[in-house]
Parts: sequence; structure tokens; C-alpha cells
Amino acid sequence: MKLIDKKIQKVALVNPNFITKSITDKFNIPALGLESIAANILDLVQVKIIDGKVRNLNLKEIIKEVNEFKPDVVGISCCFTIGINFALRIANESKKLGYLTILGGWHPSFVHSEILKYPFVDIIVRGEGELTFRELIKNKNLEEIKGISYKNNGSIIDTLDRPLIKDLNKLPLPARNLRDSKTYYQIFQMPLDAIETSRGCPYKCTFCNIHLFYRGTYRTKNTDRVIQELKIISSQKSYKNVLIVDDNFTANMKRVEEICDKIIKEGIKLDLICQSRIDVIKNNPNIVKKMSKAGFWLVFLGIESFNQKSLIAIQKRVHFRDIVEAIKILHDNDMLIIGSLLVGSSLDEEEKDIDLMIKIVKKLGIDFPIYSIMTPLPGTKFREILIENDYLMSRDWSRYNFTTAVNRLNKLSKEKLEELLSKAYYYGYFNRGWKDTLIRLYKKKGIKFLLNSRKIFSIIKDFLNFFINIRRMKGNIDSMSLKFI
Repeated sequence: MKLIDKKIQKVALVNPNFITKSITDKFNIPALGLESIAANILDLVQVKIIDGKVRNLNLKEIIKEVNEFKPDVVGISCCFTIGINFALRIANESKKLGYLTILGGWHPSFVHSEILKYPFVDIIVRGEGELTFRELIKNKNLEEIKGISYKNNGSIIDTLDRPLIKDLNKLPLPARNLRDSKTYYQIFQMPLDAIETSRGCPYKCTFCNIHLFYRGTYRTKNTDRVIQELKIISSQKSYKNVLIVDDNFTANMKRVEEICDKIIKEGIKLDLICQSRIDVIKNNPNIVKKMSKAGFWLVFLGIESFNQKSLIAIQKRVHFRDIVEAIKILHDNDMLIIGSLLVGSSLDEEEKDIDLMIKIVKKLGIDFPIYSIMTPLPGTKFREILIENDYLMSRDWSRYNFTTAVNRLNKLSKEKLEELLSKAYYYGYFNRGWKDTLIRLYKKKGIKFLLNSRKIFSIIKDFLNFFINIRRMKGNIDSMSLKFI
């Protein structure tokens, strides 16, 4: 069975628009996954990437661009559960125009049977997409392609899982040349590019499905490949900040040190941002110092909770003292912290636990706390626990935005969880001092950044709008729900 009875010549790759109601909605990050998919098929077909998320495109605008391109195939990425309904709307409208539709990403991979029930979805790519999508575009027989799910005479067919890519270094560089020339990629209003240096995470936190998607593996690109890509970005004068999108860049600190040594030796001048666990920061202060010297200035730190029972419950494998030490080490090296913190991180969590979290965040001087309600994403252990206890209150994926509670806990209602989230954000941003954070910004970004009144005004405006959205988060979520006939 073939995907299509002709040679495929054009492919549109679409990133759906969605709102998580987090401050990160204001970050414009390149669709690196789609750029990697595109790079792997550019020798076969003409490709257009439509980034609805970064360009803030509505459905009508996305479909207009799709139809102007007139592709044979529309590939839609959905790596955030909150984005699936928009992705399905794109697929529905694309199918009406006669285009083949392929969905991929984390969410479709976990619930492929559910999504294939829609008549306008032709194929689901499960897991990593580069090799699988290439075989689809080469129009091989579907039953011979590993890692896909499709329909045949009304029955859903799941082919064998595709083995994970053994050598990530063999993947071509992302197709950055396909970006919309008018798009401004930024974080905190500073120009941004992105790079992937590894995939997966060796840990198994109960709220996370990354380890499930990558089957418990952690694979890396070698230092030379990383440096090659950083040099390319460095040569593009418009980009100075680089986000390393790895889910756990610091899982192998020896490798991190090698990359830092090479950056310093090669004289690469970039401001680098990464995600990290607590324990590796705490256990490697000398390497953290080298990271700072190499240009790292901002770290997304997975803190999640200060309650030891909660940390054990979510299988975080750290202690409160580790958190305190890690934050001190980063701040001693003038690195700023975006701290991820969970409201409702265990079944027995109480309001007093959140009040204590608010106080500790202020005491430790976490620069930018990012609070979210612990959300039962598909495939996670947390979701299983909620279902077992009959605590899951919604299966409507449009509510899974990390600021709307879709469950209750033993001692906290859905409404209380949302109230506590709003409270945490208020005290995290509007009832605190900013002196130490501004000093660190000055040391890492210079006086020009702090004196750029237009940029600072935009950042303040983003935070104010974000807090207003949090206060209104009980609003029109239902308007995002879909009803297909």
C-alpha cells in the first residue's frame, strides 16, 4: 500500500499555534524539530516550513499559506499536548483541500490510535521522525516503514517501532535557510537561535514522558558537531543568544566540560542557555565555573518542589540541600536561573506547602520562577496514579496547558490549585526585590541591555500581560475545544 499514487514533490511542514498561558509563550524559539525533518528530505522534495506558533498565525492564515504552496503532503508537528486540537484543525482543513496529512511529535506518538480515528488524519509518525518521514516521502510501501500508524479498510495498522537513531552526528544540520525572513526569534526580547546537542534523559520523573518517548536512552552529538553548529550561528551576526534545547544538556558533565573547553579555545562568543538537573550542578562546581566562562548565562533548572516527600513521590532523586547548593553555585558564577516549580506535585500536597514554596523561592533569590500545575500528560506515571484514584477531572486536551488544573488532589480541589498558582506568580514577580537579578544581568549582559528602555519596557509588559492572563485563566478554555462532524 502506497501513501500516494504519484511522486511526491512538495511538502509543507507546520508547527501549530497554541497558548500555554506561561511566560514562555512570549519566547520565540525556532522550530528546530521541523528544521531537522526538512533537512533530511531536501534532496528529495521542495519544503516549506510554516511556524504558526512563533508567527502567531491563526488557522485561516496557516491554511492560506499551505494552499498557496500546494504541497502533496502536509506534515504537522505536535510536541505539546495543548497543541493537538489546533493541529487537528490544520489537518482537517488540509484534507478538505485534498492534501495528505501526517502528524508526528510527542503527543501523537502516545495517543496515535485516538488521533487516527479522525478521517482527515492519514498517517501518524511515532517517535523520532527524520528517518521515518524520509521513507514516507520516498513513497515506500507503508507496511514496510517502521514507526508509523495508518488506516487500511477501516482498521488501524501499527508497524513495528523504528529503532532510535544510533548516530545523531549523521543527521544533516537543521535547515535554518527555510525560516521566514521576517520572523524575530527572541528570549526576553533578545535575539535567539537554537541548537540540539543530545536527545533523551536518563531519569524517570513521574510527571514527564521524555524518557518514554526516547525509551530511556540518552544519546549525544559529538563535540566537533556541536562546535561546528555554534560556529555557523556565531557567523550570523543577528544571533548572540543560543538556546540548547536538550531536555538534559548536563546529564554528562564530562562532555559539557569538553564542549566548554572547545568554545573557549575556539574563541566562540555566544551567550548560551541550557536546561539542567539540580544534582549535576551541585556535584560539579568547577565545571559550572567553566560553563560561565564559556558564555553560559541562563539555566532552566528543574527544581519542581522543596518538599522532600514530594521530591520522592515524583522520583526526582534530589534533596532540598542539593537545591540550595546548586542555586548558590550558579549565582556565585553570575548565572541567572529560570526555576521550574510545580503546584500539586503530590497527592497529599496542602496549601501550606505552596506558601512555604513561595517563601523559599524568595529566600533563595530564584531569578525567574516558572510555576505550573503538575499536569497528567499522556503516558506519564502521574496520569496513571490520578486515574487509579479517580482524581482525573478532564480528558479534554485543550485544558492541558499547565495553568489549568485538570485534576484534584487529596486535600486540594481543582479551583484551589489554580488559585495557588496565581498566588505563587504574584509573589514570585510582584512582591519581591530585583536588585540581585539586575546585578547578575549587568555582569552577564552589560549596561547596554539594562539601559535599553524599549527592551526593558517590553519585558515588563510581557510579564504584566502574563499575570493578567493567569488571573483570567478560568476563562474561555472551552472555546478551544473541537467538535468534528
